[in-house]
Amino acid sequence: MYAPASAGAYKTHSDLMTRIKHLLFALLLAVAVTSPANAFDLPDEDLNYIVLYKWGLINKDAASATLSLRSDGSDYRAQLAASTLPWADKVFRVRDTLQVRIQKSGCLPQVYRKITHEGGTYNRDVVRYSRVGNEVTGHATRVRQKNDGPVMRFDTTLYATGPTFDMLSIFYYLRQFDYPAMSVGSQIHASLFSGKNVEQITVTYRGTQRVKIKGRQWDAYYLTFSFTHKGKPTGETMYTWISTDAQRIPLKVEGKLPLGKVQALYTGGPE
Repeated sequence: MYAPASAGAYKTHSDLMTRIKHLLFALLLAVAVTSPANAFDLPDEDLNYIVLYKWGLINKDAASATLSLRSDGSDYRAQLAASTLPWADKVFRVRDTLQVRIQKSGCLPQVYRKITHEGGTYNRDVVRYSRVGNEVTGHATRVRQKNDGPVMRFDTTLYATGPTFDMLSIFYYLRQFDYPAMSVGSQIHASLFSGKNVEQITVTYRGTQRVKIKGRQWDAYYLTFSFTHKGKPTGETMYTWISTDAQRIPLKVEGKLPLGKVQALYTGGPE
């Protein structure tokens, strides 16, 4: 059975999984355009995806992910749960869960949680938001444990101005944009609270394309995403295609690797 990391193609065993995590983040942003502009009365939903590794003739499932949304009074509660498949577990096991509570009025994140089990490392981040005018403060608590070693806790205060979100809640913010009415090359900018850092995300509308998914041709909106890591541009671009029909299904998200690429493909709702 083929295991990409063993071929020496990556700097570390986690390189492929890091790209997969970036891909899942871009997937969240793709889901942002599945609803009409300004439509914040959203139904409960579960969206399932499979993540593939592609290199030449190799085309192998590497991970699965489910994005869930539930209405809870005046709030929404959203969750992204992702895990590597058994063969990939042998290379680098990943179990990630992102959760956020969002105020429906204004779609403002209130509390964000990120829990990750990656290799032998356990991380848990909690960010609690407060706002004064256009200024946003994130009260962040980070817990770290490596290889059953001591548990370390860090408290950090994050600051940003203007639209500010986390890796899960930002896709609600993006739902207010009418992409078909935008001109090609138009961009959207926002800040992200991520760990102990404040990152920047840029979404660029690229127009429409035809894309083939599982033998079917689709008309799709084409978007690209770029973002910073520890305040510096990553140099990575994520490519996304969303169906132009009434369902606005995120069909495919793609990211490049040193060898090959990773893709997330929509597999449907609950089975």
